[in-house]
Amino acid sequence: MPPSNLLNQYGENLKTWKRLRFDLIPVDLTKTDLNGSDLSGFNFCRVDLSAANMQHVKLIWATLSKANLNGVNLKSSDLYRASLTDANLQRADLSRANLSRTHALGTNFQGAILTGACLEDWNINSSTNLDEVVCDYIYLKDERQERRPREGYFKPGEFTALFQQLLDTIDLIFQDGIDWQALFQSFQDLRSQYADQDLSIQAIEKKRGGAIVVRVEVAEGADKAAIESSAKELYEIKLTLLEQRYRAELKAKDGQIVAYQEQSANLMKITEMLAASPPMSEGNKYDLRGAQFGGGYVAGNVEGNQYGGVINNYGSNAEDITRLLTALRDQAQTFPTDQKDDANDTLDDLERDLADEQPDQGRIGRRLKRLVALGAAIGTIASGAAAVSGDVSTFTGNVIELTQQLGIPIEQVQLPPSGTP
Repeated sequence: MPPSNLLNQYGENLKTWKRLRFDLIPVDLTKTDLNGSDLSGFNFCRVDLSAANMQHVKLIWATLSKANLNGVNLKSSDLYRASLTDANLQRADLSRANLSRTHALGTNFQGAILTGACLEDWNINSSTNLDEVVCDYIYLKDERQERRPREGYFKPGEFTALFQQLLDTIDLIFQDGIDWQALFQSFQDLRSQYADQDLSIQAIEKKRGGAIVVRVEVAEGADKAAIESSAKELYEIKLTLLEQRYRAELKAKDGQIVAYQEQSANLMKITEMLAASPPMSEGNKYDLRGAQFGGGYVAGNVEGNQYGGVINNYGSNAEDITRLLTALRDQAQTFPTDQKDDANDTLDDLERDLADEQPDQGRIGRRLKRLVALGAAIGTIASGAAAVSGDVSTFTGNVIELTQQLGIPIEQVQLPPSGTP
């Protein structure tokens, strides 16, 4: 085996060592001083680098699988796309290191320091050990962007809890938009199929470019690949069935074209208002952990005309609350007569509640839940009319957003699962 000071022997000409066969690379590099070296692409598989000085080292695309990096100093080093699979980084100092897109499956970070590290798209799994990690804050984007926490510092154990929670989730990515009715119907079927996994929707995020991510929480140790595959399959089945139903019902109602055109005109007005509203910001999300809404979804912003009731209890949210109430009234006008009257009465009661000096949050929550139930009922009886179905979905989504603006817990407005007494 070559001596452990092989790097010193080659001096600055590290490229020579990189060209050597792997079996000539020293296995023991303990306490070696590699400060500032460019080791991009090097293969350190199973090499003992414990207690080495690797500050400011470039390890881009390097292979460190099963390497011993116990106590190594990796401050400000660049490990972009490096492989750390099954490596030992106990008590390693990775402060301000770049771990973007690093593969760290089964990696042992116990007691490591990660303060100021960039963890953009790093790849970890349930075998990755984050116990006792020392971390005040991290960045989720390169160039010190997206600091977490945004202000202050992690409390002891918070970093580990944050990433452990992410390990027990599945991200369903929709690049071309979502049929929300198909999504929630298929999710109900998914929960029934995996009744022992306690599945719930943790969050819905809109990404730059229009992609939507639905984050599903699963039980620890769940077969996430199987659940993700089933979720996509069930969604496609529901989507196909809904499209077939819409086509059949529209064909059967050719005699009602005039009524549909009037409803379409109403829908176009709402669409124009949507287009005129500010876009949803990157990272805008609603926490829907376990929520179930009959045919509802998270809608975009809808601009509306302000009207009589002045909402004085919600500070900077008052304008958004008034806008959403206006939009809900507009959308309710396309409902069947009985449901339209019911929606208007409920909105009247809600406005009076909001105008109280000390609004009753419980009563407001019940009003909102009533509106969600109305949306679910209309979705069932609307006979598949495309315009009405679109208004119902937007109506339900605006109720969800209004709930968020009012600070009402989402659990207070969710409907019980179908079949629950």
